Amino acid sequence: MSESDFEKPYKDKPFIDVNIAEIQKPGKYRIVGKIAEITDLAILLDDGYEQITIILPENISVDLKEGLQIRALGYVELHPEKQMRGSFIQNFNGVDLEVYKQINELEQSLRRVNT
Repeated sequence: MSESDFEKPYKDKPFIDVNIAEIQKPGKYRIVGKIAEITDLAILLDDGYEQITIILPENISVDLKEGLQIRALGYVELHPEKQMRGSFIQNFNGVDLEVYKQINELEQSLRRVNT
């Protein structure tokens, strides 16, 4: 590595907001939905379009229960089945999803204009 490589700021790719059905390749995603089922190490999240199994992170501070609306951030794998290795779980019960979707659409349109 050259010295200039160390001077460049580290840039990690951001998590992308999607519906579960839109996920076509592995990557980092943000998914909002309701918990449909809970097991010891995972949850089944339903976003109204599809369901996905989320492998829970080791240290979780959210009190999980069925029906709770959450936002999960993590890496989605497609094989052997579509599942997420959760990095963060956030309680999203008080969030107005219509406003949240409008904000995301605006952010995406701004990104397209700036690239």
